[in-house]
Amino acid sequence: MRSLAAAAPASPSWLAAAFELPGEVRAAALEEALLRWIDRHESLRSRLVPEGARLRRDTLAPGAVRIRRSAAGLCLGHREAARRLEELFDRETDPLAWPSYVFATVTHAGSTTLYVGADHANVDGYSILLVAYEIRALYAAAVRGTRADLGRVGSFLDFARSERAGAALVDTSHETILQWRDFVAGNGGELPAFPASLSSKDTPPAGKDAPPAGKDALADKGLPAGQHPPADAPGPVCVPQRGGLEWLLDAEQARAFDALCRGAGGNLFAGLLACLASACLASAGHGGHPGEFRTLVPFHTRSHARWVRSVGWYVGLAPLRFAVRAGDRFTELMAGAVRALDKARPMAAVPFARVAEVLGAPLEPRFMVSYMDMRLAPGARQWGEWGAAALRSRRTHPHEVYFWINRTFEGIYLSFRYPDTAPGRAEVPRCVDEVRRAVTRVIGAEDVRDARRARGALDGRDGRDGRDGRDARDGREAAVCG
Repeated sequence: MRSLAAAAPASPSWLAAAFELPGEVRAAALEEALLRWIDRHESLRSRLVPEGARLRRDTLAPGAVRIRRSAAGLCLGHREAARRLEELFDRETDPLAWPSYVFATVTHAGSTTLYVGADHANVDGYSILLVAYEIRALYAAAVRGTRADLGRVGSFLDFARSERAGAALVDTSHETILQWRDFVAGNGGELPAFPASLSSKDTPPAGKDAPPAGKDALADKGLPAGQHPPADAPGPVCVPQRGGLEWLLDAEQARAFDALCRGAGGNLFAGLLACLASACLASAGHGGHPGEFRTLVPFHTRSHARWVRSVGWYVGLAPLRFAVRAGDRFTELMAGAVRALDKARPMAAVPFARVAEVLGAPLEPRFMVSYMDMRLAPGARQWGEWGAAALRSRRTHPHEVYFWINRTFEGIYLSFRYPDTAPGRAEVPRCVDEVRRAVTRVIGAEDVRDARRARGALDGRDGRDGRDGRDARDGREAAVCG
């Protein structure tokens, strides 16, 4: 168990949801809704308490929590409100305190915006997508004087207990550890970085003064171990991260791209990875890995229906690599991505902290690509009407490049962050722009149409819609990964 000083984050690490409540808020009804939401999710009533060199978990019973209200005063503009909210989330989402989450309301003429911020150790990205639907339903029921029927949900504490028990059985002979070891060894003893160097002259090389491996935090709208250095070890140079968001495809283009990928024997995420690999090759070369695209990919670990709408951290990390060469056709790249995803997915069941512990290495994630189909989250069609948005904290890190590719009813967009260095500002947006061009080129690519026709002839379909029996399964997996 590392010390609490070593566990303290170098920068804020929170996620937040924001959405509108109609009219002037009814404070008593909102308080009732929030308390029922806390009762629904046991992880929100639980904390870790230092006990010598270890941590002890304490959990409050349902109904034991009370809400303390405070007034922040008047805000005369959006910038002032944003500054106050960010300071509130930075201050009140301490992972070593309880509660490590906070609620805030901002009243406007005709509506009230509710903000829910939580430390990233409490919530993954999909948990944040549940917030607006559940709290709005609980609030509407409280206003009516009824009970909302949200169905039963499992406890993240039960899941974590089971995950720890399984992880304890993993040793150096486990297949997942062997694959991780090969991946790390083939990458010079560390995890892959973004293909182009983003370091400025003042940034230390990757692996120097690196922070312990940990969870990422979600600055822009978007809808986001093991062995560690000692507590007094120097931390990373504080390089601010810059964020961005780019729409890749509108809704109609997204449907076309999805159908093309499936018709050619792949799936949407594999197709997007193929385009990203091609873009990295075109814009940045391969940073010491010629002929191969390497990254880390998060997968959901919500393996049972009772976890699907549970608030907690249900994410595993896995290594991913596949061949990419100049002149490769899209269908060839996508086939490699499909195989790589199939190989990576089961590896995410072993917690990343356990992987690092067994390998005896302070593994630092530096380049990650996530995909989530947000359309399957409850209430997703109403997010526009509700003014719903997801937020993430600011981040300082000299090497991290994280891509979150999300599909909504409006299309597919890529949210990203990277070191705010001169090379970072040049290379990462250039790569993102190349991804956007690549996916739009695919829609009219001849090799994709040929592959679709070939598959249609083999299995009795004409290749026009690309649908098969995997749609429902793939949709569930996509909806809750990352």
